Amino acid sequence: MSESYTAVYERDGAAWVVEIAEEPRLRRRCPSVAEARQSIRSALARWRNTDPDQLHIVDNFRLPAQIRAAQQSVKATRTEHERTQMMASMTDSRSALSWAEDLGMSLRDPVTVEALKSLGGREISVDTFCHTITMAEELSRLTATADRVFPEE
Repeated sequence: MSESYTAVYERDGAAWVVEIAEEPRLRRRCPSVAEARQSIRSALARWRNTDPDQLHIVDNFRLPAQIRAAQQSVKATRTEHERTQMMASMTDSRSALSWAEDLGMSLRDPVTVEALKSLGGREISVDTFCHTITMAEELSRLTATADRVFPEE
């Protein structure tokens, strides 16, 4: 099936509401995104009388109304100079620990924290920071796998 559908997700209190934009009568309310995704996929498959695995569904998450309003207000009032400054601040070199703190990653994983500390106060770009995090996570995964005992074949 080559037709594409859009699943629009919106938080409603403690639950997630999802509907298919192209078929607004298909709407589900579930406690988690995973359940909502599965439920709407199954409902659309029944509606289209097809196998759920044959469907191409693109997820679209709506921001809460207050955040959408604030976002539009900021977009409308931000000058080109302010946008340029914001982009520059996102690409400025800073210490790895500073990047980690801003992104809420400082307590993430002991191996990652050690990798960040090993860089000291040296300034790095956000790209280098992301690469460092990826490598540290991979080392952590490999270390965990190496620590397991596998039976001899």
